[in-house]
Amino acid sequence: MREFPKSSDLNIAFKVVWTPVASGLYYIYRPRENNLTKCFYFAAWISLLTLIDGLLAANTELVNYVHFHWSLMAIVLSIIFLSVHGLARWFFRDRKVFKKEASEQ
Repeated sequence: MREFPKSSDLNIAFKVVWTPVASGLYYIYRPRENNLTKCFYFAAWISLLTLIDGLLAANTELVNYVHFHWSLMAIVLSIIFLSVHGLARWFFRDRKVFKKEASEQ
């Protein structure tokens, strides 16, 4: 008997593995230019992930949503991405600390 029989389910893999990886990649490769470029970049990531999730839900039996709507998925992904961005900016707010620790080693 397995403790987590649905652990290899696509919905779990998408939410637990792919979404954190995607939000990390979003933060690492985010543009440093003007705000319009940042908005397009953000919208492209959210749209792509929402499209992938929506297509998987509509065309396969791998994901079974009881109440699925693409706008809800886009809102949830936006909250996740903005939270990751805010937490990473807060964590790396004082770059001098990281430079000092790197020089001590």
